[in-house]
Amino acid sequence: MLVSIQRDGANVYSFFWRVGMNNRLKGLNEEEVIKSRDKHGKNSLTKKERKSFLKKFLESFSDPIIKVLLIALAINTIFLFNHSDWFESIGIAVSIFLATFIATLSEYGNESAFQKLQEEASRMNSRVRRNNKIIQIPTEEIVIRRFGFITVWR
Repeated sequence: MLVSIQRDGANVYSFFWRVGMNNRLKGLNEEEVIKSRDKHGKNSLTKKERKSFLKKFLESFSDPIIKVLLIALAINTIFLFNHSDWFESIGIAVSIFLATFIATLSEYGNESAFQKLQEEASRMNSRVRRNNKIIQIPTEEIVIRRFGFITVWR
C-alpha cells in the first residue's frame, strides 16, 4: 500500500508491505528482536582480516602482465651477457616495480577508504517501530521481520 502525506510542504511517501503477520504497525517486542537476531545474526558486514602492504605488493607479481614483463626481463638478462646493452633490462625492471607498487598503493588506499566508510555506516541510526513506538536505533540492531515500513522524503 502507498500513502502520500503532505508534511511541511514536502511529499512524504510511506510504503507498507505485509507477508503474513497481523498487526503490522505494532512492531517487534524485545523477545522477537532477540529471536530474530539469534536466528539471522547482526545487520552488519563481517570484517575481513587486512593484509599487510608488503604481502599485497608481493601478490601483485601474480598479475599476468607483470608475469610477461618478468619473462621479458629474464630473456633480456640472458642476452645481456652477449651484449652490453643493459639500459633495456633496467627499464623493464623499473617498469615492473613501478606498476606493482602503484597498483598495490591504489588497492591499499581503496581498502582503507572502504574500511572508513564501513565505520561511518555502523554509526548511522535508523527509525524502527518496537513495542508500538517509533524509536531510533543503530542500523546494526535492525532485525529481519516479514513486513516493514519505509518513509521516503521528497
